[in-house]
Amino acid sequence: MLDTLYSQIGAVLWLGVCAFALLKGDEPERVTAGALVAAWLATLAIHRETVPSGYDSTAVVVMVIDVLLLVFLIIMSWRSDRSWLIWASAFQSIIVLVHVVTLFDLQIRAIAYLSAQAVGSYGLLVCLAIGTFWAWQIREAIRPREDDDSAI
Repeated sequence: MLDTLYSQIGAVLWLGVCAFALLKGDEPERVTAGALVAAWLATLAIHRETVPSGYDSTAVVVMVIDVLLLVFLIIMSWRSDRSWLIWASAFQSIIVLVHVVTLFDLQIRAIAYLSAQAVGSYGLLVCLAIGTFWAWQIREAIRPREDDDSAI
């Protein structure tokens, strides 16, 4: 799964955004980043075992991991006041729907499958990055400054 330069760059970007969320995010961002890394590592671990040689069919185990991540994101968006989680759930639902379509129609073209997976994955990553940035900026804005004389 990490055999091409494109996938290696994507992995570094993915892990970089998740590290940013773990370091600078609030609880929803950190928990979501942890869930994303766990799902990514689980998919990576079983990828060689379960994914058929062609990308035009889907692996049920990978689909289950993506469905569980979607359920997690929906629960997080329901319990949190963060709007980015709703968008992240929408992008994850694209990934799950591609799996479902592939289950019912095995004639989906590989480029369509990979494109939809990429749009969903990078959209989810952008949501996490924006949500983390917002949480970090809000926390910095309300933090009292040492050079602020009005606080005295």
